[in-house]
Amino acid sequence: MQEADAANGILSLFPLILMSLFMSITAHLLAREKGRNVLKWTILGAIPVVNALCFGFFIGAANLRLERKMDELAERLDALGARR
Repeated sequence: MQEADAANGILSLFPLILMSLFMSITAHLLAREKGRNVLKWTILGAIPVVNALCFGFFIGAANLRLERKMDELAERLDALGARR
């Protein structure tokens, strides 16, 4: 009887584990795309409840890779303007 309860307890955690795995993979991909610390955000994406907060952050977070590219382009344009 207790073995059946233990098996049901583990099976009841399966959806949570599956969802955490999905969220962790998604956080990994988003962190890599946005130029963030990939390991940190992957681990945070695997923790239930915390992962929901992480995705709230990612919705509003700036893309650091694109910001660096834009800064580089602005510097090049400034250098071209200074030559004239």
